[in-house]
Amino acid sequence: MRIITLIVLVLLSSFKKTNGIRYDLIFSEDYANAKYFVSKHSSELKNASFIYKHGYFFSTAIVFPEIMRYSAIKDVIETTALELVYVNNGAEAADFSIGRFQMKPSFLESLEKEICTNDSLTEVYQEILLSVTYTEKEKRQLRVERLKNTKWQLIYLHAFIAVCDERFKKSVYKNKNEKLILYATAYNSGFNQSAESLIKKSLKKCFPYGEKHEGTQYAYSDISNYYFTTNH
Repeated sequence: MRIITLIVLVLLSSFKKTNGIRYDLIFSEDYANAKYFVSKHSSELKNASFIYKHGYFFSTAIVFPEIMRYSAIKDVIETTALELVYVNNGAEAADFSIGRFQMKPSFLESLEKEICTNDSLTEVYQEILLSVTYTEKEKRQLRVERLKNTKWQLIYLHAFIAVCDERFKKSVYKNKNEKLILYATAYNSGFNQSAESLIKKSLKKCFPYGEKHEGTQYAYSDISNYYFTTNH
């Protein structure tokens, strides 16, 4: 009887942390496909988490909504159509999502700048930084090529987490769920913002179609939190 009561309390606690919404049912096919991708690539995801000392479920949860949203056909079309524009003219001319984690070239550029300003980050993520011998066009081409590779996206994901650890090191969290909500929102809307601004943005329901969509939508960070809470 005590065991059953304990199980019920644990389930109720998880239900509360996830706002009681079953995202796995709402996004049934996309959610299942994302979980399949995570399972299929679990060794790569776990290895990257081990190397960079960031939790496997925590790091995966940050990008899980993007894995859900990913469309292979759309990705090929966007990359083919906009790659050349970005390479020739930069992110201001064309900034588009690539790969399972839906990273944009501008996201990589921001990470590079942030890492350059911190010696400890530079030491760990040296491979991200592009040689000064490259022209700007060559750098942009290399970024696009890297973004097509899951291994590189994982490196950038963990670099992002490290940058957030540094930027938000004064933040206090009651639990890992609160930290995840902050980081997931920073991943979705940009880490070059204050923690206070990101906390406010975490409440915005713009997933999966963006702010202009008038139908029912959900908060990106809530989906990250749901995956994290129900899997780790």
